Amino acid sequence: MLTASSLRDVQLQVVLPGTRASFRRRAIDALRSVVPAPGGFFFFGKEDSRAYAEGTRLVDGTPRPSKAAGGVLLSSAFGYDLKSVVSTSRRAYADAELYPQAERLGLSYYRDHSLADGFTHAALLFLHEGGILFGLAGLERRTSEPDFSVEELQTLEGLAPFIVAGARSHLQYDELAKEAAALRALSRGQGALVVIDRDKKKVVWAADRENGIDWDQDIVPIGDLLTTAAEDSLAARARGEALPTPPRLPLGTVTGVAKIDGDPVFGAARCAVIRVEHPQLQKPQAMDGLSRREREIARLLVAGYSGVNVAAISGLSENTVRTYVRRLYAKLGVANRADLVRNLIAPEPTSVHPPSVLRPPPDSSLALGDDTLD
Repeated sequence: MLTASSLRDVQLQVVLPGTRASFRRRAIDALRSVVPAPGGFFFFGKEDSRAYAEGTRLVDGTPRPSKAAGGVLLSSAFGYDLKSVVSTSRRAYADAELYPQAERLGLSYYRDHSLADGFTHAALLFLHEGGILFGLAGLERRTSEPDFSVEELQTLEGLAPFIVAGARSHLQYDELAKEAAALRALSRGQGALVVIDRDKKKVVWAADRENGIDWDQDIVPIGDLLTTAAEDSLAARARGEALPTPPRLPLGTVTGVAKIDGDPVFGAARCAVIRVEHPQLQKPQAMDGLSRREREIARLLVAGYSGVNVAAISGLSENTVRTYVRRLYAKLGVANRADLVRNLIAPEPTSVHPPSVLRPPPDSSLALGDDTLD
């Protein structure tokens, strides 16, 4: 019989420090220790597709691999509506409360996993707080075993706050560690940071402190474009050629690219980090008095390209570029490239965020403290 003391021990076990993998395993073990069941699963993370792909399953005490296909959403795999789930304080449900068995077994998670292992009963624990879903955990039983009772669901409810706290702690630590790794490569600046796995050719992480990132809406649709932008810039730099014109994406304009190789926070993979400036941070009214060519050069300067690259990309000589630069500096009333960046990209003075200068690509003259175009 589960006592208050033993429940407390289980609750504390969940929040012990450890890796994401060990946390998922400890959470499943904790669930199974308070409510006996041969099957358990745990998915956590605020991005639907990533949470499902990185999940952990346990069947009769043995870890089982997830068969998640690329791009499968956690919400689709389990057939729930996010807004409905987080609109109530309740977290634990028996599967029969959510959908008929025939409908449930047709969902991708149950079709790919439950049926193969003979599970016909499930208890779902939605890990949400403050309107945010941090993950989904659950237990499963076979036909010969009883369905989950009201008392067992209440017991799972008592464990939920501790699992939520553990999930939040891991997610926060992971985000800070990944952001630190990205900033070490690109330095501080505004806009979104996006990390690409160069071997798998896919986006593995993204963040934007000022505006936030919705992985499924902001990143998934343009994942291939972000990957191509990073590859093209790195390839051009390796050949010693002029960098390609910064691409404009729905998320904004790519203004910086750097390598991140072997960092453990990204699984020691060969990665690249890119910075994407949001269109809303730009101030087109400041460009109204410039000619088409001056606008083109201004955008390249703001993106951090060196004089050689600006000339190569625009098809002009360096001396001609210098002439255009002097003209646009005079028109905009700025003295150097740092002022130009602040004038065209930084938020208005009323913003709570102080302006900051983008770090240029390594080939830029600015990287060496020598702005030869001033």
